Amino acid sequence: MLAMSPEWTRLSIVPVSDQQALVIDRGNGKWIYTPADNVPFVQLLNAPAEDLQQPVLQRRDEIADQLFQLGLGGRDYATPGDLNTVILKLTKACNFGCTYCYDLEPDDEIRHLPLDTAVGVLREALELTPRHLGVILHGGEPTLLFELLRDIVLAGERLAEEMVKEIKFIGQTNLSCLTDEMVDFFHDHNVHWGISLDGPPELHDKFRVMRNGKGTYRYFDKALARYPEFVRSCGVMSVITSHNDAHLLTIARHFRDLGMPAWDWSLFYPIGQGRLQAQLFQFDIDRLLESWDELFDAVEAGEFDGMRIAPVASYLQNFLLGPGRNMCMKRECGAGRDLLSISANGTIEACDCIDTKGPYSNLGLVQIGSSDSLQKARSSQTAELIRSRDVSLGQCKDCAWYSVCGGTCMAHATDLHGRWEPQCSLSMLAFSRIATSLAASDGLKRYWKSIHRADTAVAAGGTEA
Repeated sequence: MLAMSPEWTRLSIVPVSDQQALVIDRGNGKWIYTPADNVPFVQLLNAPAEDLQQPVLQRRDEIADQLFQLGLGGRDYATPGDLNTVILKLTKACNFGCTYCYDLEPDDEIRHLPLDTAVGVLREALELTPRHLGVILHGGEPTLLFELLRDIVLAGERLAEEMVKEIKFIGQTNLSCLTDEMVDFFHDHNVHWGISLDGPPELHDKFRVMRNGKGTYRYFDKALARYPEFVRSCGVMSVITSHNDAHLLTIARHFRDLGMPAWDWSLFYPIGQGRLQAQLFQFDIDRLLESWDELFDAVEAGEFDGMRIAPVASYLQNFLLGPGRNMCMKRECGAGRDLLSISANGTIEACDCIDTKGPYSNLGLVQIGSSDSLQKARSSQTAELIRSRDVSLGQCKDCAWYSVCGGTCMAHATDLHGRWEPQCSLSMLAFSRIATSLAASDGLKRYWKSIHRADTAVAAGGTEA
């Protein structure tokens, strides 16, 4: 007999072949592959014992014990409650004029984040975080203000050492301002960077341009030629628009062939400059799904072993390891909870994806000399409203992938408790393909091990039986 009453109503059954089915817990993401012959017994888990004949009851209880031993029906996923990441928007300034820029509104003033504001944020964030703080250096283009950037990193390191905590800096850049001094400093202080690139020149130069309309891929070319080791230590981030939505595999191959270690994506969102011509930039979901499917096939076949292809790997990680590691793919997203974003004018936002002209913006201002600006922001009425989001009020509750998907990005959804339909379609496709692939071959396990240490627990989120 089981020691507690399992939550069998949380289980979903997904056929993956004629011989096997996936049983997954929508509450905690635990899963198991089970022979198709076991499915009728899984469907009887909530049936009263007195309604079942003894042989059926015995077999059902054996399966129930096995599932519960593996965590299915057991403890629900626990929402992390501690701040662990802050985004510092160092400036509104950028030397590029990308036509869909999400960070610059038409009426924005060019502002820079004061050093004392940034240091105050780091001090309070380190006090709030239990052990480790991630700091994302962002803009605009953050390397335009290298002296400010350098002083922030040095101050953060001193504060972390005083508090006996860890701090890690990463950033997003267009690479156009890179110098020997920067490269040396980033190397010496372990500052990692992502590069904003939308693909090879014919794809990148459509919307990522200078203010005179000329493409900007050439700046990446120059940086790669001058600082090949540094550039090849960076990941790449592409915005997916109407111009490149059908070319995911082409983009991934391009960066692989250049020796880049990782490629990520961000789906176009019509805020900032992008809201002015949203229809011009908007990706087509059918093209995107077909293109993602093609990319998945290449990853599964081994074409990208050793390179993190985040449009596939992020879904695979949540499936294998369970929810919680990706703050954007869990039931209660990290906005205003795990994460805070500090704008160049000192405004505190729950996430830098949230529309600054929308109802979920502005959690407060960083007050110079105050030691509780961030905590007040996290306790604000707007932050509490964001954290009240519950997509299970709709069809997400009964979706097999609810625990590992999280219900899509709130910033993009049409309402607080709603879904973002394009991301929902992607998640449905991604998790279905992953579940079927893992049941049929070792291709994805091989890929996962290739981008992680050999001792990574591949089946920490689920198992086979």
